[in-house]
Amino acid sequence: MRTSRAVAAAGAVAAVGVAAVLASAATLGYMLPASASASASAPAAAPAPAAAPATQPAYPIEADYCYVEGMIPHHEQALLLSEIVLAASGVSDRTRALAEYIVADQTAEIAQMRAWADAWARAIPDAADGASGHGGHGGAVVNTGVIAQGCGHGGHTEMKGMATPEQLAQLRSLSGTAAERRFLELMIVHHEGALEMAKTAVTQGSNAFVRSSAKHVLVEQEREVGAMTTILETVPSP
Repeated sequence: MRTSRAVAAAGAVAAVGVAAVLASAATLGYMLPASASASASAPAAAPAPAAAPATQPAYPIEADYCYVEGMIPHHEQALLLSEIVLAASGVSDRTRALAEYIVADQTAEIAQMRAWADAWARAIPDAADGASGHGGHGGAVVNTGVIAQGCGHGGHTEMKGMATPEQLAQLRSLSGTAAERRFLELMIVHHEGALEMAKTAVTQGSNAFVRSSAKHVLVEQEREVGAMTTILETVPSP
């Protein structure tokens, strides 16, 4: 059946992404300060995707699709914030290690979510395709196979935790401890926004892959917030 083949392909991509994340985990634990290492030295790996239960709807529901639609650009901005601070001079090794880990972890998650979205779109019956199209970035797959439009993300600029263009420009202009402090401040808020999105997916979603991903975000990003808060307390104010 086309649905099962598409979902299986997405699961395979997820497994590869998890392996990439695990390979970078040791570096993060090594570089963080001792007070943070207990929580961040062994970041949680995304759980292996479980087989969908027999009672699961044939297609992801709106909460599932909207999580993926919103979390991809949310993660992409985390990559951008990390890349900016990695390019800055005078940033400590512990913050650089944290940024590098965020890049590895969230790059893998973006690949997973894009694979799921593609698999879901290809699993929609041809009869539904002609009526509503694949919707893609702007819609939500519901359990009838019809794509309803709109997830309420306001072009992604209104999602919780997203840095503004002005904040990004400011971060680019900084170096040393000033860049380090601003990166940590922005990323803590950014992670807190992701945690809120993940809680919604866990409590309202039905798709096994989405719920597994959201649980990983809840565990991992809570640990990273703790680590960043600890680092921030040690970075001198400019």
